[in-house]
Amino acid sequence: MDENEARADIEVDLKRAFEDEAKVRGELLGRIDAAEKGRAAGKEIDILSLAQDYLTLALEAQEEDDYEKIGAWLKKAVKLLESEPFPTEEMILLLAQARLTRGIALNDQGMWTEALAEYDAAETLLDKLSRAGNLDARLDLAGIRLNIATIKFELGEFEESMAEFEKVKSDFASLFSTPKEDEAYYYLAKTYLQEATVCREMGDDERGIQRLEEGIALYRRMIERGDESQSVDLAQALILYAQTLECLGEKEADGLLPIVEEAAIRLRKGVAAGRADVCPDLLEVSVMKGRLLNYLDRFDEADSFLTETAEIFEGIQETDDPEALLTLVTLYDYRGKARGGLGKKEEALADFTAAAEIASRLPADFFEPHEHEPHAGDCGCCGHLHVLQAEGLLALFSVYVDRAKALCQAGRIEEARQDGATVARILSRVEEYLGEDYPSYKDIYDALEKSLE
Repeated sequence: MDENEARADIEVDLKRAFEDEAKVRGELLGRIDAAEKGRAAGKEIDILSLAQDYLTLALEAQEEDDYEKIGAWLKKAVKLLESEPFPTEEMILLLAQARLTRGIALNDQGMWTEALAEYDAAETLLDKLSRAGNLDARLDLAGIRLNIATIKFELGEFEESMAEFEKVKSDFASLFSTPKEDEAYYYLAKTYLQEATVCREMGDDERGIQRLEEGIALYRRMIERGDESQSVDLAQALILYAQTLECLGEKEADGLLPIVEEAAIRLRKGVAAGRADVCPDLLEVSVMKGRLLNYLDRFDEADSFLTETAEIFEGIQETDDPEALLTLVTLYDYRGKARGGLGKKEEALADFTAAAEIASRLPADFFEPHEHEPHAGDCGCCGHLHVLQAEGLLALFSVYVDRAKALCQAGRIEEARQDGATVARILSRVEEYLGEDYPSYKDIYDALEKSLE
């Protein structure tokens, strides 16, 4: 199969994945509508199935960070289940899972107190079931404790968080050799990845990398045991592993490339299997691969691969999602670098301009700092600038530096100076975020200014 046929297959897989997801969701909504109408008409319905469908939609909304929809669907599920005067064990378990899901949504929004209250309500429901031998309840209790450990991390209680993670690992390990063994393996792997994040914040990089490797080893073990569904999770862990190794300078580009390539292959297979939700990860890792090829001066491969990626994801070019826009900005910037390395000056300039045009579609407030309020998204290390904004601004720093250089080479000095002024504004915005890395960025800007004199 040649490259064009392979790309065509990927494009078909992407299209089918989205179509299959839409079909399943349509059937789910139709089933809910019929059940609600039947209940309103006084007909007997399957309460447990309807509540499960509500929870399914809440979990879908959770993947999209749509907290309003999460709350609405969970409210329906909780109200329905709490209306039952004699709930079955399955209903109690589902009610606990709904409260747990609500806690996770609040957790994700940084509403720690509210999240803990939901976890407490879920624990109360699960505790009796667990003591009666319900393995699902034991698994969910361990999951709640994992989330509480994560909250301690978010609150800056790193040592307490690590202590909780150790207990949680024991909870999951206690489910080995039971029917819940596969799920225990899965959540144990997640625990290792969470621990790695805490280690990173504590400055214990060696232990953080070790935890990532332990998590990756667990995913590989699950796949070897026949659970291919963990391939996507392994890919996402590999991406985090590669990013961590690169950030810490533990591996050069040639050592990172095989890790990234494996992640890309696994994500493509995930898309082929109908996992439309992993498309953002596939786009991110594809762009990372192009960047690494550039670092290795394999410009022709980078140009070809990033062109293929741009064509595969052509359907999201009009997105308004900031993260997707920034990934596209980076894609065109890296392809411009590759083409510049190949001596294709006009094509490189066109790519840098395309990146800048995509950046212009970012939200109007993207470049403005938040007020100093303790709400989710604040990042004290970067002057209350959201991390996404800070990293995005650094991506734009690269784009405008590259385009200014290309314009200068084309003799368009005034336009190049305008981009240089934009670079200066961006640099002033991210100085606190960069910290000790600031001088190296300042050197890049100073060199650019000198070339434009």
